[in-house]
Amino acid sequence: MVGILLALSLIPGAIAFSFIAGVSPSIGLMSTGIIMIVISIVGDRSLMISAPSSGVSLIVAPLVSDSGLVGLIMATFIMGLTQIIFGLCRMNRLIDIVPQGVVIGFMNALGIILLSSQLEHIFPSTITTYGIVVVSFVMIWVLPKITNQIPSPLITIVVMSIVTWLFQLNSELVKDISMVQLDFNLFVMCDHIMNRQLWLTALIYGIAMAIVATIQNALTEQVLDQLTKVESDVSKESIGQGIANIITSFLGGYGGSALVGQSRFNIAMGGSSRVSSLITGSFLLLSIYLFGSLLIQIPMAVLATVLITIAFSTFDRRTIAYIKQAPVLHGSTVCLTICIILVTNNLAMGVIVVTLCYYLIKNVINKERT
Repeated sequence: MVGILLALSLIPGAIAFSFIAGVSPSIGLMSTGIIMIVISIVGDRSLMISAPSSGVSLIVAPLVSDSGLVGLIMATFIMGLTQIIFGLCRMNRLIDIVPQGVVIGFMNALGIILLSSQLEHIFPSTITTYGIVVVSFVMIWVLPKITNQIPSPLITIVVMSIVTWLFQLNSELVKDISMVQLDFNLFVMCDHIMNRQLWLTALIYGIAMAIVATIQNALTEQVLDQLTKVESDVSKESIGQGIANIITSFLGGYGGSALVGQSRFNIAMGGSSRVSSLITGSFLLLSIYLFGSLLIQIPMAVLATVLITIAFSTFDRRTIAYIKQAPVLHGSTVCLTICIILVTNNLAMGVIVVTLCYYLIKNVINKERT
């Protein structure tokens, strides 16, 4: 039962993140299912939920726009290889040297980009759409006070989809943009194996995807370690995720990383073994067949509301206090990270550039003091 509930809770995000990445919801759902099945077998953390995430989806959006699905699949393959290399060389431990200010800035920039990407589905629009958005926000906020057994975004999507269908409300639906059907693009990148330019582009994006996934994995592992009192083996988890992403790429999907909210929900619901993750992945793949005709009836405004809620939860609440209390060098890294990520629209670049600048400046300051 836990596995099915978890699968249902993953559906809204899988569809919404697919639209951010610029691919069909079918690919997002399929990728989530495959990753969950594989990670339940080869992953180190049995309670960690991995799937295409907001960070990875935002990274690949320009790639899909320029190089299409083939470029995305190639980048996912390279992402998986990079994660395996990170794990074998224990390079995941390098995340510990990333300044806290950079991590805070990363999360805030991620929230801002995610928020801004959804405004087009709300503004400008009709009175009907505004009404759907307001009611959806209220439901997402109020329902957790009534029950935590079923995620409020899932209830909101079901209720608002039914209301929109019953009253034939004039609002953009998923089907107006894409259909939902299971379609494995088996070994599609093999047809372009000699395309050096495409591989070079995929290499750049694949490494960026791996870096962003590593950061999101580390943040999720910290939360799970605190909740379960069991320390994660980040290297083994990186290898497991790398294998999952490679297999996903061969089947025509795109890469993912750990999801904090869904991992917490898994623990809260009593998930305790790999079986629940296996059931989750299997049910997600089955849901494309079972619920495909229903999923396309979801109003885009409701999905946008769900993602905006996720964006707000992504913002780090420690930001203001950290900037006030931390030394100038540490506090400035928060603002600099946000600015670079927003200007370049590249999450990985912001982390790398500001981390290097931080240690260069710190080294200069230490030399001057001595």
